[in-house]
Amino acid sequence: MRRILIVSPHRASRELLLRFLSEPELSVRAAEDADAALTAIADAPPAVVVVDLRRPDEDHPLFLALLRKRHPAQPVIALVPGSLRVFDGSHERVLDLRDLASESAEGLHQLLYALKESLQEVLAQHLLRLLRPPVGQA
Repeated sequence: MRRILIVSPHRASRELLLRFLSEPELSVRAAEDADAALTAIADAPPAVVVVDLRRPDEDHPLFLALLRKRHPAQPVIALVPGSLRVFDGSHERVLDLRDLASESAEGLHQLLYALKESLQEVLAQHLLRLLRPPVGQA
């Protein structure tokens, strides 16, 4: 079963993301702070970490720096104001969502579906890495 870890200090955001991203073939867990997230990643590395950066929190830049240092190939999707930053384990891309009215229900709906689409892409790449033997070991 593929695991997803959601990181957000805001309970409402964690619960929304848990409900929206939960699917039968996924194990979705949440952490409220950087320490809990890093512990969870060390215990059982998830296929992807989803970090909600839409509200200012002083721990997020430190958490992302520590995560990149300790687990440089860990796929991460960061929700930031106006965009999604998607790191698939080797490449990073930014999806510009500034045209969305992020304060409206429609903007939130579009953000969540952009997240789900990006998550499916990252999970597919994760599955390919698991099934593809390393070069020279086929």
